[in-house]
Amino acid sequence: MTQVFEYVGRLNGFRRNLMGLPGWARFILFLVALPGIVVLSLSIAAVLCSLAALLLVTVPVYRLLRMLTHRPQPNSGWDEAARVETPGRRHVDVRIVE
Repeated sequence: MTQVFEYVGRLNGFRRNLMGLPGWARFILFLVALPGIVVLSLSIAAVLCSLAALLLVTVPVYRLLRMLTHRPQPNSGWDEAARVETPGRRHVDVRIVE
């Protein structure tokens, strides 16, 4: 837990030092960091595009295979227990109004 406070303190110190720079120095620092920001955003876009391509190819095949191999599922005990009417009990609808 102490490391968390140490890291937060370092981050605050870095931010304080960055804001202490004059405007033209912050602008130059931004220009130097810009290629890294662009590469990072392009890599995120590449991951999203590859994920979309993966889903575009696999989802139709999955649905087709699911259609071809579909077997009816047996009813679970919960469904049957919910359908059975117990004598002496009645169904009550509840509506909560706030």
